[in-house]
Amino acid sequence: MAVSIGQLNTLVVVKEKDFGFYLDGEQLGEILLPKRYIPKGKRVGDDIEVFIYLDSSDQLIATTETPKVKVGEFAGLTAVAVNHVGAFFDWGLPKDLLVPFSQQKIRVEEGETHLLFVYLDHDTNRIVATTKVDALLNREEIPYRTGDKVKAIIGDKTDIGFKCIIDDCFWGCYFSKTLSGS
Repeated sequence: MAVSIGQLNTLVVVKEKDFGFYLDGEQLGEILLPKRYIPKGKRVGDDIEVFIYLDSSDQLIATTETPKVKVGEFAGLTAVAVNHVGAFFDWGLPKDLLVPFSQQKIRVEEGETHLLFVYLDHDTNRIVATTKVDALLNREEIPYRTGDKVKAIIGDKTDIGFKCIIDDCFWGCYFSKTLSGS
């Protein structure tokens, strides 16, 4: 299986330097794992599970930290900054996750929480996200029955509760009596 940007990968340590390890990123070349992320006792030849992304200098970087969301997943995240390129969301890594203005369903403001879908921009190899999630969800009949367990990601507040994404496939609604005044 090929090494994937935006996913957890198990890579082999191929070189040790003062500032970290270089990992065999196969088709991506060697990828730096900075010293602060190296698990105790690891050395050249060992496997390490890492998440791969581009750092602020657009260089491939590995981390042993796991982000709140990976490429191909939905999540509800909070915007921590907005500038001339778009909105930036906290996803648990040092470099915040960008939602460009062109990928915003409505203009995002700092401090707001939005449902996002994370994807890899194949032109730049950057991990980015979109709030335009409607077209990504299944419009077919929902296959669930009363009592089925599902995974729900809570999203936007509505007059009757909260929109949510069910099992990364369907729109749903979490009804809330306190919102409707009952």
